[in-house]
Amino acid sequence: MKEVFLGGRRVRLDPARLIGAGGEAEVFDIGAGLALKLYKGPDHPDYRGLPDEQRAARERLATRGDKLREFPAGLPPRVVAPLEVACERGGRAAGYSMRLVPDAEPLLRWAEPSFRRAVPPAAVAPLFLDLHATVARLHEAGVVIGDFNDLNVLASSGAAFLIDADSFQFGRHLCLAYTERFVDPLCCPPDQLVLARPHDEASDWYAFDALLFQSLLLAHPYGGVLAGAAGRPGARVLRRLTVFDKAVRYPRPAWPWRILPDELLQRFYGSFVKDARGPFPRALLEALRWTRCTACGAFHARLTCPACAGPAAAAVRAKITVHGSVTVTRLCLTSGEVVAVAPEGWLVWENGEFRRENGDVAFRGPLRPGTRYYISGGQTAAAGRGEAFALAGGRSWWERDGALWREGPLGDERVGEVLSGQTRFWAGAEFGFYRAGGVTVAFVCDAGRKGLTDGVPLPALAGRVLDADCVFSEGRAWLLLSLESGGRITRRCVLIRRDGRVTAAVDSPSWLETATGACAAGPYLFAPTDRGVVRVDEDLARFTEFPETEPFVDSGSRLAARGDGLIAANRREVVRLCLRRKEVTP
Repeated sequence: MKEVFLGGRRVRLDPARLIGAGGEAEVFDIGAGLALKLYKGPDHPDYRGLPDEQRAARERLATRGDKLREFPAGLPPRVVAPLEVACERGGRAAGYSMRLVPDAEPLLRWAEPSFRRAVPPAAVAPLFLDLHATVARLHEAGVVIGDFNDLNVLASSGAAFLIDADSFQFGRHLCLAYTERFVDPLCCPPDQLVLARPHDEASDWYAFDALLFQSLLLAHPYGGVLAGAAGRPGARVLRRLTVFDKAVRYPRPAWPWRILPDELLQRFYGSFVKDARGPFPRALLEALRWTRCTACGAFHARLTCPACAGPAAAAVRAKITVHGSVTVTRLCLTSGEVVAVAPEGWLVWENGEFRRENGDVAFRGPLRPGTRYYISGGQTAAAGRGEAFALAGGRSWWERDGALWREGPLGDERVGEVLSGQTRFWAGAEFGFYRAGGVTVAFVCDAGRKGLTDGVPLPALAGRVLDADCVFSEGRAWLLLSLESGGRITRRCVLIRRDGRVTAAVDSPSWLETATGACAAGPYLFAPTDRGVVRVDEDLARFTEFPETEPFVDSGSRLAARGDGLIAANRREVVRLCLRRKEVTP
Protein backbone atom coordinates (compact mmCIF):
# COMPACT_ATOMS: atom_id res chain seq x y z
CA MET A 1 0.00 0.00 0.00
CA LYS A 2 1.45 3.36 -1.04
CA GLU A 3 1.84 6.16 1.48
CA VAL A 4 2.51 9.90 1.32
CA PHE A 5 2.71 12.74 3.83
CA LEU A 6 0.02 15.38 3.77
CA GLY A 7 0.29 18.34 6.13
CA GLY A 8 2.71 16.36 8.29
CA ARG A 9 0.50 13.31 8.66
CA ARG A 10 0.96 9.94 6.98
CA VAL A 11 -1.73 8.95 4.48
CA ARG A 12 -1.97 5.39 3.20
CA LEU A 13 -3.51 5.00 -0.23
CA ASP A 14 -5.73 1.94 -0.45
CA PRO A 15 -5.95 0.50 -4.01
CA ALA A 16 -9.60 -0.32 -3.31
CA ARG A 17 -10.26 3.43 -3.02
CA LEU A 18 -8.79 4.32 -6.39
CA ILE A 19 -11.42 6.45 -8.12
CA GLY A 20 -9.63 7.44 -11.30
CA ALA A 21 -6.48 6.97 -13.34
CA GLY A 22 -5.06 8.95 -16.23
CA GLY A 23 -1.86 9.14 -18.17
CA GLU A 24 0.02 11.09 -15.48
CA ALA A 25 -1.60 10.27 -12.15
CA GLU A 26 -3.99 8.21 -10.07
CA VAL A 27 -6.71 9.66 -7.81
CA PHE A 28 -7.67 8.13 -4.47
CA ASP A 29 -10.55 8.82 -2.11
CA ILE A 30 -8.90 9.63 1.23
CA GLY A 31 -12.11 10.29 3.17
CA ALA A 32 -13.68 13.41 4.70
CA GLY A 33 -14.81 14.56 1.26
CA LEU A 34 -11.23 14.74 -0.05
CA ALA A 35 -9.32 13.07 -2.87
CA LEU A 36 -5.59 12.81 -3.43
CA LYS A 37 -3.97 12.97 -6.85
CA LEU A 38 -0.74 10.95 -6.89
CA TYR A 39 1.67 11.39 -9.79
CA LYS A 40 2.97 8.23 -11.41
CA GLY A 41 6.70 7.73 -10.95
CA PRO A 42 9.07 6.49 -13.68
CA ASP A 43 8.81 2.98 -12.22
CA HIS A 44 5.02 2.83 -12.59
CA PRO A 45 3.83 -0.28 -14.49
CA ASP A 46 2.13 1.92 -17.12
CA TYR A 47 5.57 3.24 -18.14
CA ARG A 48 7.36 -0.10 -18.35
CA GLY A 49 9.45 -0.18 -21.53
CA LEU A 50 8.53 3.45 -22.40
CA PRO A 51 11.64 5.63 -21.89
CA ASP A 52 9.95 8.87 -23.04
CA GLU A 53 7.15 8.48 -20.51
CA GLN A 54 9.64 7.57 -17.79
CA ARG A 55 11.65 10.71 -18.51
CA ALA A 56 8.48 12.85 -18.48
CA ALA A 57 7.51 11.34 -15.11
CA ARG A 58 10.90 12.25 -13.61
CA GLU A 59 10.61 15.82 -14.91
CA ARG A 60 7.07 16.12 -13.60
CA LEU A 61 8.04 15.03 -10.11
CA ALA A 62 11.02 17.39 -10.14
CA THR A 63 9.09 20.50 -11.21
CA ARG A 64 5.44 20.15 -10.24
CA GLY A 65 6.07 20.96 -6.56
CA ASP A 66 6.97 24.60 -7.28
CA LYS A 67 3.87 25.03 -9.44
CA LEU A 68 1.62 23.59 -6.76
CA ARG A 69 3.05 25.85 -4.08
CA GLU A 70 2.60 28.92 -6.33
CA PHE A 71 -0.93 28.01 -7.38
CA PRO A 72 -3.12 31.14 -7.36
CA ALA A 73 -5.69 31.57 -4.60
CA GLY A 74 -9.26 32.81 -4.88
CA LEU A 75 -10.20 30.95 -8.07
CA PRO A 76 -13.87 30.27 -8.94
CA PRO A 77 -15.59 27.71 -6.70
CA ARG A 78 -16.10 25.24 -9.55
CA VAL A 79 -12.31 24.82 -9.88
CA VAL A 80 -11.14 21.76 -7.96
CA ALA A 81 -7.90 23.44 -6.86
CA PRO A 82 -4.98 21.91 -4.95
CA LEU A 83 -5.43 22.18 -1.17
CA GLU A 84 -2.23 20.67 0.27
CA VAL A 85 0.89 19.32 -1.40
CA ALA A 86 1.45 15.60 -0.79
CA CYS A 87 5.11 14.63 -0.33
CA GLU A 88 7.18 11.48 -0.38
CA ARG A 89 9.26 10.53 2.66
CA GLY A 90 12.21 12.59 1.39
CA GLY A 91 10.07 15.73 0.98
CA ARG A 92 9.67 15.70 -2.80
CA ALA A 93 6.18 16.64 -4.04
CA ALA A 94 4.23 13.57 -5.14
CA GLY A 95 0.75 15.02 -5.65
CA TYR A 96 -1.87 17.05 -3.86
CA SER A 97 -5.19 16.84 -2.03
CA MET A 98 -8.40 18.37 -3.37
CA ARG A 99 -12.15 18.35 -2.88
CA LEU A 100 -13.95 15.21 -4.00
CA VAL A 101 -16.74 15.91 -6.49
CA PRO A 102 -19.60 13.51 -5.62
CA ASP A 103 -21.69 11.61 -8.19
CA ALA A 104 -19.75 13.12 -11.08
CA GLU A 105 -19.50 12.09 -14.71
CA PRO A 106 -16.83 13.36 -17.13
CA LEU A 107 -18.22 15.56 -19.87
CA LEU A 108 -17.15 12.85 -22.31
CA ARG A 109 -20.27 10.91 -21.26
CA TRP A 110 -22.50 13.73 -22.44
CA ALA A 111 -21.45 12.93 -26.01
CA GLU A 112 -22.38 9.23 -25.72
CA PRO A 113 -25.81 8.27 -27.13
CA SER A 114 -26.32 5.54 -24.52
CA PHE A 115 -25.69 7.96 -21.63
CA ARG A 116 -27.82 10.69 -23.16
CA ARG A 117 -30.90 8.48 -23.24
CA ALA A 118 -31.47 9.73 -19.69
CA VAL A 119 -30.19 13.30 -20.13
CA PRO A 120 -32.47 15.61 -22.16
CA PRO A 121 -30.94 18.17 -24.53
CA ALA A 122 -32.39 20.97 -22.41
CA ALA A 123 -29.88 20.07 -19.67
CA VAL A 124 -26.90 21.08 -21.82
CA ALA A 125 -27.36 24.86 -21.83
CA PRO A 126 -27.54 25.29 -18.00
CA LEU A 127 -24.44 23.12 -17.57
CA PHE A 128 -22.46 25.15 -20.10
CA LEU A 129 -23.68 28.47 -18.71
CA ASP A 130 -22.21 27.31 -15.41
CA LEU A 131 -18.96 26.32 -17.14
CA HIS A 132 -18.93 29.61 -19.09
CA ALA A 133 -18.93 31.62 -15.85
CA THR A 134 -15.95 29.62 -14.55
CA VAL A 135 -13.92 30.07 -17.74
CA ALA A 136 -14.59 33.83 -17.80
CA ARG A 137 -13.56 34.25 -14.14
CA LEU A 138 -10.38 32.24 -14.65
CA HIS A 139 -9.38 34.51 -17.51
CA GLU A 140 -10.07 37.56 -15.35
CA ALA A 141 -7.64 36.07 -12.80
CA GLY A 142 -4.95 35.64 -15.46
CA VAL A 143 -5.33 31.85 -15.62
CA VAL A 144 -5.64 29.81 -18.83
CA ILE A 145 -7.04 26.28 -18.67
CA GLY A 146 -4.80 25.10 -21.53
CA ASP A 147 -5.49 21.39 -21.88
CA PHE A 148 -9.27 21.95 -21.84
CA ASN A 149 -10.97 18.65 -22.73
CA ASP A 150 -13.96 16.41 -22.00
CA LEU A 151 -12.18 14.42 -19.29
CA ASN A 152 -11.17 17.34 -17.07
CA VAL A 153 -14.71 18.73 -16.86
CA LEU A 154 -16.97 16.86 -14.43
CA ALA A 155 -20.75 17.25 -14.42
CA SER A 156 -22.40 16.86 -11.02
CA SER A 157 -25.94 17.92 -10.08
CA GLY A 158 -26.15 20.33 -13.00
CA ALA A 159 -22.82 22.02 -12.22
CA ALA A 160 -19.57 21.83 -14.21
CA PHE A 161 -16.35 21.34 -12.23
CA LEU A 162 -12.84 21.74 -13.64
CA ILE A 163 -10.34 19.17 -12.43
CA ASP A 164 -6.64 18.61 -13.27
CA ALA A 165 -6.11 22.19 -12.18
CA ASP A 166 -2.38 21.51 -11.71
CA SER A 167 -2.05 21.71 -15.51
CA PHE A 168 -3.48 25.27 -15.65
CA GLN A 169 -1.30 27.98 -17.18
CA PHE A 170 -0.45 31.01 -15.02
CA GLY A 171 2.53 33.27 -14.34
CA ARG A 172 5.77 31.57 -15.33
CA HIS A 173 4.12 28.15 -15.51
CA LEU A 174 3.09 27.19 -19.04
CA CYS A 175 0.71 24.37 -19.86
CA LEU A 176 2.54 22.04 -22.24
CA ALA A 177 -0.15 19.35 -22.28
CA TYR A 178 -2.79 19.19 -25.01
CA THR A 179 -5.48 16.86 -26.31
CA GLU A 180 -5.62 16.41 -30.08
CA ARG A 181 -9.43 16.50 -30.19
CA PHE A 182 -9.56 19.90 -28.47
CA VAL A 183 -6.28 21.68 -29.17
CA ASP A 184 -6.69 24.94 -31.08
CA PRO A 185 -5.19 24.46 -34.57
CA LEU A 186 -4.08 28.10 -34.44
CA CYS A 187 -1.65 27.00 -31.69
CA CYS A 188 -0.22 24.35 -34.05
CA PRO A 189 2.04 24.52 -37.12
CA PRO A 190 0.18 24.28 -40.45
CA ASP A 191 1.41 20.75 -41.17
CA GLN A 192 1.12 18.97 -37.80
CA LEU A 193 -1.39 18.84 -34.98
CA VAL A 194 1.06 19.46 -32.11
CA LEU A 195 1.26 22.35 -29.68
CA ALA A 196 3.76 24.85 -31.09
CA ARG A 197 2.83 28.03 -29.23
CA PRO A 198 1.34 28.51 -25.76
CA HIS A 199 -2.34 28.13 -25.06
CA ASP A 200 -4.20 31.38 -24.48
CA GLU A 201 -7.69 32.64 -23.69
CA ALA A 202 -8.74 32.27 -27.34
CA SER A 203 -7.71 28.61 -27.38
CA ASP A 204 -9.78 28.02 -24.24
CA TRP A 205 -12.85 29.40 -25.99
CA TYR A 206 -12.13 27.23 -29.05
CA ALA A 207 -12.16 24.18 -26.76
CA PHE A 208 -15.36 25.45 -25.10
CA ASP A 209 -17.01 25.59 -28.55
CA ALA A 210 -15.87 22.06 -29.35
CA LEU A 211 -17.12 20.71 -26.01
CA LEU A 212 -20.49 22.41 -26.44
CA PHE A 213 -20.88 21.20 -30.03
CA GLN A 214 -20.11 17.65 -28.95
CA SER A 215 -22.52 17.76 -26.01
CA LEU A 216 -25.37 19.22 -28.06
CA LEU A 217 -25.08 16.90 -31.06
CA LEU A 218 -23.27 13.78 -29.75
CA ALA A 219 -20.62 14.28 -32.42
CA HIS A 220 -17.26 16.03 -32.45
CA PRO A 221 -16.91 18.93 -34.94
CA TYR A 222 -14.38 16.80 -36.83
CA GLY A 223 -16.30 13.54 -36.34
CA GLY A 224 -17.78 11.39 -39.05
CA VAL A 225 -15.84 9.79 -41.88
CA LEU A 226 -13.96 11.25 -44.84
CA ALA A 227 -12.38 8.79 -47.26
CA GLY A 228 -8.68 8.94 -48.17
CA ALA A 229 -5.58 10.33 -46.51
CA ALA A 230 -7.30 13.68 -45.97
CA GLY A 231 -9.78 11.87 -43.73
CA ARG A 232 -7.31 11.25 -40.91
CA PRO A 233 -8.53 13.20 -37.85
CA GLY A 234 -5.42 15.37 -37.54
CA ALA A 235 -5.34 16.12 -41.26
CA ARG A 236 -8.99 17.14 -41.22
CA VAL A 237 -8.46 19.60 -38.36
CA LEU A 238 -5.51 21.19 -40.16
CA ARG A 239 -7.64 21.58 -43.30
CA ARG A 240 -10.78 22.60 -41.33
CA LEU A 241 -12.83 19.74 -42.83
CA THR A 242 -15.66 19.57 -40.30
CA VAL A 243 -18.96 17.69 -40.23
CA PHE A 244 -20.39 20.71 -42.08
CA ASP A 245 -18.45 19.67 -45.18
CA LYS A 246 -20.56 17.79 -47.73
CA ALA A 247 -17.75 15.29 -48.33
CA VAL A 248 -17.84 14.14 -44.71
CA ARG A 249 -20.20 11.30 -43.82
CA TYR A 250 -21.98 12.50 -40.70
CA PRO A 251 -21.93 10.04 -37.73
CA ARG A 252 -25.30 8.33 -37.78
CA PRO A 253 -25.91 7.99 -33.99
CA ALA A 254 -25.43 11.75 -33.65
CA TRP A 255 -28.22 14.29 -33.75
CA PRO A 256 -28.23 16.23 -37.06
CA TRP A 257 -26.64 19.63 -36.82
CA ARG A 258 -29.66 21.20 -38.54
CA ILE A 259 -31.65 20.89 -35.28
CA LEU A 260 -29.71 23.88 -33.88
CA PRO A 261 -30.73 27.51 -34.49
CA ASP A 262 -28.94 29.44 -37.23
CA GLU A 263 -27.21 31.85 -34.84
CA LEU A 264 -25.59 28.99 -32.93
CA LEU A 265 -24.60 27.17 -36.12
CA GLN A 266 -23.00 30.37 -37.38
CA ARG A 267 -20.89 30.57 -34.21
CA PHE A 268 -19.70 26.98 -34.66
CA TYR A 269 -19.02 27.46 -38.37
CA GLY A 270 -16.97 30.56 -37.59
CA SER A 271 -14.92 28.76 -34.92
CA PHE A 272 -14.18 25.52 -36.77
CA VAL A 273 -14.10 26.60 -40.41
CA LYS A 274 -13.27 30.34 -40.46
CA ASP A 275 -10.88 30.44 -37.45
CA ALA A 276 -12.93 33.06 -35.62
CA ARG A 277 -12.02 33.30 -31.94
CA GLY A 278 -13.37 35.05 -28.88
CA PRO A 279 -15.53 34.53 -25.80
CA PHE A 280 -18.65 32.49 -26.42
CA PRO A 281 -21.77 34.73 -26.37
CA ARG A 282 -23.84 33.69 -23.33
CA ALA A 283 -27.00 34.91 -25.08
CA LEU A 284 -26.81 31.99 -27.53
CA LEU A 285 -27.14 29.54 -24.65
CA GLU A 286 -29.70 31.59 -22.75
CA ALA A 287 -31.95 31.72 -25.83
CA LEU A 288 -31.75 27.99 -26.59
CA ARG A 289 -35.22 26.39 -26.41
CA TRP A 290 -35.88 22.73 -27.19
CA THR A 291 -39.07 21.24 -28.62
CA ARG A 292 -40.07 17.65 -29.22
CA CYS A 293 -41.80 17.25 -32.56
CA THR A 294 -45.30 15.80 -32.13
CA ALA A 295 -45.07 14.14 -35.55
CA CYS A 296 -41.69 12.34 -35.48
CA GLY A 297 -40.70 12.56 -31.80
CA ALA A 298 -37.31 14.19 -32.54
CA PHE A 299 -35.95 17.06 -30.44
CA HIS A 300 -34.98 20.31 -32.14
CA ALA A 301 -34.22 23.93 -31.20
CA ARG A 302 -35.77 25.62 -34.23
CA LEU A 303 -39.19 27.08 -35.03
CA THR A 304 -40.12 24.01 -37.11
CA CYS A 305 -38.87 20.45 -37.08
CA PRO A 306 -36.08 20.06 -39.69
CA ALA A 307 -36.64 16.30 -39.88
CA CYS A 308 -40.28 16.63 -40.88
CA ALA A 309 -39.40 19.24 -43.46
CA GLY A 310 -37.55 16.53 -45.46
CA PRO A 311 -38.41 13.02 -46.63
CA ALA A 312 -39.40 10.39 -44.07
CA ALA A 313 -36.18 8.42 -43.79
CA ALA A 314 -37.66 5.56 -41.79
CA ALA A 315 -40.70 4.94 -43.99
CA VAL A 316 -38.98 1.96 -45.65
CA ARG A 317 -38.94 0.14 -42.30
CA ALA A 318 -42.69 -0.08 -41.82
CA LYS A 319 -42.88 -3.76 -42.88
CA ILE A 320 -40.72 -6.72 -43.83
CA THR A 321 -38.11 -5.39 -46.22
CA VAL A 322 -35.67 -7.13 -48.53
CA HIS A 323 -32.65 -4.88 -48.86
CA GLY A 324 -29.99 -6.46 -51.06
CA SER A 325 -28.75 -9.60 -49.33
CA VAL A 326 -30.55 -8.74 -46.07
CA THR A 327 -34.14 -9.43 -45.04
CA VAL A 328 -35.27 -6.95 -42.38
CA THR A 329 -38.28 -7.38 -40.10
CA ARG A 330 -39.36 -4.68 -37.70
CA LEU A 331 -40.03 -6.13 -34.26
CA CYS A 332 -40.62 -3.01 -32.19
CA LEU A 333 -41.17 0.71 -32.65
CA THR A 334 -41.50 2.98 -29.61
CA SER A 335 -41.83 6.66 -28.82
CA GLY A 336 -39.69 6.00 -25.75
CA GLU A 337 -36.24 4.39 -25.57
CA VAL A 338 -34.96 0.87 -26.23
CA VAL A 339 -32.59 0.33 -23.30
CA ALA A 340 -31.55 -3.34 -23.66
CA VAL A 341 -31.61 -6.12 -26.22
CA ALA A 342 -30.77 -9.82 -25.94
CA PRO A 343 -31.50 -13.01 -27.88
CA GLU A 344 -34.54 -13.50 -25.63
CA GLY A 345 -36.05 -10.09 -26.35
CA TRP A 346 -35.74 -6.43 -25.50
CA LEU A 347 -36.55 -3.84 -22.85
CA VAL A 348 -38.25 -0.53 -23.65
CA TRP A 349 -38.73 2.49 -21.41
CA GLU A 350 -41.85 4.50 -22.20
CA ASN A 351 -44.04 6.74 -20.06
CA GLY A 352 -42.23 5.80 -16.86
CA GLU A 353 -42.48 2.03 -17.40
CA PHE A 354 -39.88 -0.54 -18.42
CA ARG A 355 -41.64 -3.11 -20.61
CA ARG A 356 -40.40 -6.39 -22.03
CA GLU A 357 -40.99 -7.54 -25.62
CA ASN A 358 -44.28 -9.21 -24.62
CA GLY A 359 -45.63 -6.01 -23.08
CA ASP A 360 -45.12 -7.06 -19.45
CA VAL A 361 -43.99 -4.28 -17.09
CA ALA A 362 -40.63 -5.30 -15.56
CA PHE A 363 -40.44 -2.26 -13.26
CA ARG A 364 -41.32 1.42 -13.13
CA GLY A 365 -39.30 4.59 -12.71
CA PRO A 366 -37.31 7.21 -14.61
CA LEU A 367 -34.34 6.65 -16.89
CA ARG A 368 -31.17 7.39 -14.93
CA PRO A 369 -27.78 8.36 -16.41
CA GLY A 370 -25.22 5.59 -16.23
CA THR A 371 -27.71 2.84 -15.37
CA ARG A 372 -27.25 -0.48 -17.21
CA TYR A 373 -30.12 -2.83 -17.97
CA TYR A 374 -29.96 -6.62 -18.30
CA ILE A 375 -32.16 -9.34 -19.79
CA SER A 376 -31.78 -13.07 -19.22
CA GLY A 377 -34.72 -15.27 -20.15
CA GLY A 378 -37.71 -13.89 -18.31
CA GLN A 379 -35.55 -11.94 -15.84
CA THR A 380 -34.88 -8.22 -16.06
CA ALA A 381 -32.49 -6.20 -13.89
CA ALA A 382 -30.92 -2.76 -13.61
CA ALA A 383 -27.54 -1.82 -12.12
CA GLY A 384 -26.56 1.68 -11.09
CA ARG A 385 -23.43 3.61 -11.99
CA GLY A 386 -20.27 1.92 -10.76
CA GLU A 387 -21.91 -1.33 -9.68
CA ALA A 388 -20.19 -4.58 -10.68
CA PHE A 389 -23.23 -6.64 -11.65
CA ALA A 390 -24.12 -9.23 -14.27
CA LEU A 391 -27.12 -11.37 -15.14
CA ALA A 392 -26.96 -14.57 -17.16
CA GLY A 393 -28.24 -18.12 -17.11
CA GLY A 394 -31.07 -17.24 -14.77
CA ARG A 395 -28.92 -15.90 -11.93
CA SER A 396 -27.23 -12.71 -10.82
CA TRP A 397 -23.56 -12.03 -10.08
CA TRP A 398 -22.24 -9.03 -8.11
CA GLU A 399 -19.24 -7.66 -6.22
CA ARG A 400 -19.51 -7.00 -2.48
CA ASP A 401 -16.90 -6.40 0.22
CA GLY A 402 -13.97 -7.36 -2.00
CA ALA A 403 -15.50 -10.61 -3.25
CA LEU A 404 -17.43 -11.83 -6.27
CA TRP A 405 -20.79 -13.37 -5.37
CA ARG A 406 -23.47 -15.22 -7.32
CA GLU A 407 -27.02 -16.30 -6.77
CA GLY A 408 -27.13 -20.00 -5.87
CA PRO A 409 -29.89 -22.58 -5.31
CA LEU A 410 -29.45 -22.36 -1.53
CA GLY A 411 -28.61 -18.67 -1.26
CA ASP A 412 -25.73 -16.33 -2.03
CA GLU A 413 -22.46 -18.05 -2.99
CA ARG A 414 -19.04 -16.46 -2.55
CA VAL A 415 -17.01 -17.19 -5.71
CA GLY A 416 -13.62 -15.57 -5.01
CA GLU A 417 -11.72 -12.45 -4.01
CA VAL A 418 -11.61 -9.34 -6.21
CA LEU A 419 -10.76 -5.69 -5.57
CA SER A 420 -13.66 -3.76 -4.08
CA GLY A 421 -14.91 -0.92 -6.24
CA GLN A 422 -12.43 -1.66 -9.03
CA THR A 423 -13.90 -4.80 -10.61
CA ARG A 424 -15.65 -5.23 -13.96
CA PHE A 425 -17.36 -8.55 -14.56
CA TRP A 426 -19.53 -10.18 -17.24
CA ALA A 427 -21.58 -13.34 -16.91
CA GLY A 428 -22.24 -15.83 -19.66
CA ALA A 429 -18.76 -17.30 -19.86
CA GLU A 430 -17.71 -15.56 -16.61
CA PHE A 431 -14.85 -13.14 -17.25
CA GLY A 432 -13.71 -10.05 -15.39
CA PHE A 433 -10.78 -7.87 -14.39
CA TYR A 434 -9.72 -5.31 -11.82
CA ARG A 435 -6.87 -2.82 -11.65
CA ALA A 436 -4.59 -1.93 -8.76
CA GLY A 437 -1.66 0.47 -8.98
CA GLY A 438 -1.36 0.15 -12.75
CA VAL A 439 -1.49 -3.66 -12.65
CA THR A 440 -4.45 -5.36 -14.32
CA VAL A 441 -5.62 -8.70 -12.93
CA ALA A 442 -7.94 -10.55 -15.33
CA PHE A 443 -9.72 -13.75 -14.42
CA VAL A 444 -12.15 -16.41 -15.59
CA CYS A 445 -14.33 -18.68 -13.49
CA ASP A 446 -16.69 -21.61 -13.84
CA ALA A 447 -20.39 -21.05 -13.30
CA GLY A 448 -20.60 -24.42 -11.55
CA ARG A 449 -17.62 -24.07 -9.21
CA LYS A 450 -16.19 -21.68 -6.69
CA GLY A 451 -12.86 -19.93 -7.17
CA LEU A 452 -11.32 -17.61 -9.75
CA THR A 453 -8.58 -18.46 -12.22
CA ASP A 454 -6.58 -15.24 -12.50
CA GLY A 455 -3.46 -14.53 -14.50
CA VAL A 456 -5.23 -14.06 -17.84
CA PRO A 457 -2.45 -12.27 -19.79
CA LEU A 458 -4.29 -9.21 -21.06
CA PRO A 459 -2.18 -6.69 -23.01
CA ALA A 460 -1.16 -3.84 -20.70
CA LEU A 461 -3.94 -1.31 -20.11
CA ALA A 462 -2.14 2.04 -19.95
CA GLY A 463 -4.02 5.14 -18.86
CA ARG A 464 -7.70 5.03 -17.96
CA VAL A 465 -10.43 2.64 -19.06
CA LEU A 466 -13.24 4.81 -20.42
CA ASP A 467 -15.56 1.96 -21.33
CA ALA A 468 -15.55 -1.81 -21.43
CA ASP A 469 -17.81 -4.62 -22.58
CA CYS A 470 -17.45 -8.35 -23.04
CA VAL A 471 -19.57 -10.65 -25.21
CA PHE A 472 -19.43 -14.42 -25.40
CA SER A 473 -19.76 -17.27 -27.87
CA GLU A 474 -18.89 -20.94 -27.61
CA GLY A 475 -15.66 -21.11 -25.56
CA ARG A 476 -14.74 -17.50 -26.36
CA ALA A 477 -14.87 -14.12 -24.64
CA TRP A 478 -14.49 -11.00 -26.77
CA LEU A 479 -13.32 -8.11 -24.58
CA LEU A 480 -13.92 -4.64 -26.04
CA LEU A 481 -12.22 -1.62 -24.46
CA SER A 482 -12.02 2.12 -24.90
CA LEU A 483 -8.76 3.43 -23.39
CA GLU A 484 -7.43 6.97 -22.95
CA SER A 485 -3.81 7.92 -22.46
CA GLY A 486 -2.17 11.25 -23.16
CA GLY A 487 -5.38 12.64 -24.65
CA ARG A 488 -5.62 9.86 -27.24
CA ILE A 489 -8.40 7.29 -27.29
CA THR A 490 -7.65 3.71 -28.35
CA ARG A 491 -10.29 1.04 -28.93
CA ARG A 492 -9.10 -2.50 -28.34
CA CYS A 493 -10.49 -5.98 -28.90
CA VAL A 494 -9.02 -9.02 -27.11
CA LEU A 495 -10.11 -12.63 -27.74
CA ILE A 496 -9.87 -14.86 -24.66
CA ARG A 497 -10.40 -18.63 -24.67
CA ARG A 498 -12.33 -20.50 -22.02
CA ASP A 499 -9.11 -21.63 -20.32
CA GLY A 500 -7.86 -18.04 -20.02
CA ARG A 501 -5.51 -18.00 -23.03
CA VAL A 502 -5.40 -14.77 -25.03
CA THR A 503 -5.29 -15.79 -28.70
CA ALA A 504 -5.65 -12.43 -30.48
CA ALA A 505 -5.65 -8.71 -29.77
CA VAL A 506 -5.92 -5.63 -31.97
CA ASP A 507 -5.93 -1.87 -31.38
CA SER A 508 -8.26 0.54 -33.20
CA PRO A 509 -9.26 -1.62 -36.18
CA SER A 510 -11.55 0.04 -38.70
CA TRP A 511 -14.51 -2.09 -37.59
CA LEU A 512 -14.35 -1.14 -33.90
CA GLU A 513 -16.08 2.23 -33.65
CA THR A 514 -17.41 1.79 -30.11
CA ALA A 515 -16.74 -0.49 -27.16
CA THR A 516 -20.40 -1.38 -26.73
CA GLY A 517 -23.17 -2.90 -28.82
CA ALA A 518 -21.41 -5.94 -30.35
CA CYS A 519 -22.48 -9.58 -30.06
CA ALA A 520 -20.84 -12.92 -30.86
CA ALA A 521 -21.85 -16.29 -32.31
CA GLY A 522 -19.56 -19.26 -32.87
CA PRO A 523 -16.15 -18.09 -34.16
CA TYR A 524 -17.43 -14.64 -35.13
CA LEU A 525 -17.87 -11.23 -33.56
CA PHE A 526 -20.58 -9.00 -35.04
CA ALA A 527 -19.83 -5.29 -34.60
CA PRO A 528 -22.14 -2.34 -35.30
CA THR A 529 -20.59 0.44 -37.38
CA ASP A 530 -21.82 3.43 -39.34
CA ARG A 531 -21.25 1.25 -42.43
CA GLY A 532 -23.60 -1.41 -41.10
CA VAL A 533 -22.82 -4.79 -39.53
CA VAL A 534 -19.26 -6.13 -39.74
CA ARG A 535 -18.53 -9.81 -39.04
CA VAL A 536 -15.04 -10.33 -37.57
CA ASP A 537 -13.13 -13.62 -37.67
CA GLU A 538 -11.47 -14.91 -34.50
CA ASP A 539 -8.01 -13.86 -35.68
CA LEU A 540 -9.36 -10.26 -35.48
CA ALA A 541 -7.64 -9.51 -38.81
CA ARG A 542 -10.17 -10.80 -41.34
CA PHE A 543 -13.65 -9.35 -41.50
CA THR A 544 -16.70 -9.24 -43.75
CA GLU A 545 -18.85 -6.18 -44.25
CA PHE A 546 -22.60 -6.22 -44.86
CA PRO A 547 -23.23 -2.78 -46.40
CA GLU A 548 -26.90 -3.62 -47.03
CA THR A 549 -27.46 -3.33 -43.27
CA GLU A 550 -26.33 0.32 -43.19
CA PRO A 551 -29.89 1.77 -43.24
CA PHE A 552 -30.73 -0.22 -40.12
CA VAL A 553 -27.49 -0.34 -38.08
CA ASP A 554 -25.02 2.32 -36.98
CA SER A 555 -22.23 2.54 -34.40
CA GLY A 556 -24.77 3.38 -31.70
CA SER A 557 -26.84 0.22 -32.28
CA ARG A 558 -26.89 -2.81 -29.98
CA LEU A 559 -26.79 -6.29 -31.50
CA ALA A 560 -27.84 -9.72 -30.26
CA ALA A 561 -27.45 -13.05 -32.08
CA ARG A 562 -30.05 -15.78 -32.18
CA GLY A 563 -30.96 -18.68 -34.45
CA ASP A 564 -33.15 -16.72 -36.88
CA GLY A 565 -30.70 -13.84 -37.39
CA LEU A 566 -29.30 -10.78 -35.69
CA ILE A 567 -31.41 -8.51 -33.53
CA ALA A 568 -30.44 -4.84 -33.93
CA ALA A 569 -31.74 -2.07 -31.70
CA ASN A 570 -31.33 1.67 -31.96
CA ARG A 571 -32.99 4.21 -29.69
CA ARG A 572 -36.57 3.64 -30.85
CA GLU A 573 -36.59 0.58 -33.07
CA VAL A 574 -35.77 -3.13 -32.92
CA VAL A 575 -35.37 -5.12 -36.14
CA ARG A 576 -34.36 -8.65 -37.09
CA LEU A 577 -31.67 -8.94 -39.79
CA CYS A 578 -31.38 -12.16 -41.77
CA LEU A 579 -28.04 -12.01 -43.58
CA ARG A 580 -27.59 -14.10 -46.69
CA ARG A 581 -23.97 -14.98 -47.22
CA LYS A 582 -22.17 -12.37 -49.31
CA GLU A 583 -18.43 -12.04 -48.82
CA VAL A 584 -16.81 -8.64 -49.07
CA THR A 585 -13.03 -8.51 -49.24
CA PRO A 586 -11.70 -5.91 -46.76
